[in-house]
Amino acid sequence: MADRIKGLDSSSLGASSSGSPIEQIRASTAVSTATSAPQPSVDSVNITDSARRLFALAQAVHDAPEVDTQRVAVLQQAIVSGQYTINPDRIADRLLQMEQDLVAAH
Repeated sequence: MADRIKGLDSSSLGASSSGSPIEQIRASTAVSTATSAPQPSVDSVNITDSARRLFALAQAVHDAPEVDTQRVAVLQQAIVSGQYTINPDRIADRLLQMEQDLVAAH
């Protein structure tokens, strides 16, 4: 009876016909690795200028504060003093511009 491992019978594994197929594979692997000379491996990494700039940009975004506290303080003072005015035309223009930008992006 021939044992099949991915279409190979046990005699093509390079081991004796005694033992289980797993033992034969282990013996075959041990023989092939013991006879081959170790190959030195050299790993290298090249970081491009674009990658360096992208990293610097990501770091700058990470380090930037999430909230412009100075702008918030100015707006709070304007609201408290009653000097903050809402301009509905400006809000509408900005909303329309944002919509046009979104449509153009897709």
